[in-house]
Amino acid sequence: MKRDGDVIQKRTPSECKNQCDGLVTYLFLFRVMVKWLFGFVFFLQATALHSQGFLPRWIGCAEPDSTSELWFRYTYLCAGRPRFAAIEVTTTGFFDLYVNGYNVSTDSRMPFRPQEKDDQPICLRFDVTRFLRPDSNTIALWYGPSYPHVQPRQVAISYFGRGHDDRFFSFTADENWLCRKAYIGLDSVGGEVFRAPDTSQRGWNGSDFAPACWQGAACRPPDCTRKTDYREVCYPAERVKKVLLPAYRVVEGDTVCYEFQTGFYGYVRATLRNAHRDSWLNINGLRYQCRGETDEQAYRKFTRGLFRRVWVTGDGPFRSSHIERIEGIETCSYLHFGWQ
Repeated sequence: MKRDGDVIQKRTPSECKNQCDGLVTYLFLFRVMVKWLFGFVFFLQATALHSQGFLPRWIGCAEPDSTSELWFRYTYLCAGRPRFAAIEVTTTGFFDLYVNGYNVSTDSRMPFRPQEKDDQPICLRFDVTRFLRPDSNTIALWYGPSYPHVQPRQVAISYFGRGHDDRFFSFTADENWLCRKAYIGLDSVGGEVFRAPDTSQRGWNGSDFAPACWQGAACRPPDCTRKTDYREVCYPAERVKKVLLPAYRVVEGDTVCYEFQTGFYGYVRATLRNAHRDSWLNINGLRYQCRGETDEQAYRKFTRGLFRRVWVTGDGPFRSSHIERIEGIETCSYLHFGWQ
């Protein structure tokens, strides 16, 4: 009830707007702080778990060469869904990491390497709790050399956390892991060769795969002469910046030249339709073997380059009409927070 002498102050619309803006800013900062706090807690928990005598060791292909990209995988059985789990990957090249068929990161290429012809060991850590199942968990990794050279120490993988019974567990990749060559590899000058996968190569990172085509990985001794770059909380990474379309094209027979408005750093992605199976294309250093599907895409996996003019050529069965779309995928570096 209003009493005599009370004064009611009316607020102007601008004052109300300022108060609302202040509340929105406060809520945004609160969300950022909560996200940072959870990330920091995860970092401390993972560091505490990993520091309990858990030392990963290198594995690689039994007969390494200078250009092959490789697949590694292993299935861990469990009696219940772990409460928390993390995977730590150390590599001398590039990799994509999968848990139960899911890619655990949104980065376009891991790890970020600012220099070409660099195979310094780099270590990244991932919280994979949300990808886990209660009965078994398959960890798979696609490895690519950082440049054409023989490197027997390819990856070191650590899987650790707390189980459903709150007990600590830790596993290290060893000779029990399976390994085989992927259908993409490097060429001698740093381009890539994309071969059409056969039926045994499909589903390689899931539970339904063809084990007869795999072999055991080879354990490698640690190299104490090289320092590992540990990237845990905040580190440089690579992501897709934008997708570009060419300004125009010039067709000369079955050779097509695409011109982009500006140059960009990244890779080119070609969408093909009704191309003949086993016919070959060359797209600025990418050699691609068509799968013969209604729609398929040709692109680089781990190599990057500078592009503005893109030439697409093919062998006898290829026709320029098979090219449905050409896109320029521009990538850039950014600051990645470990809990993102």
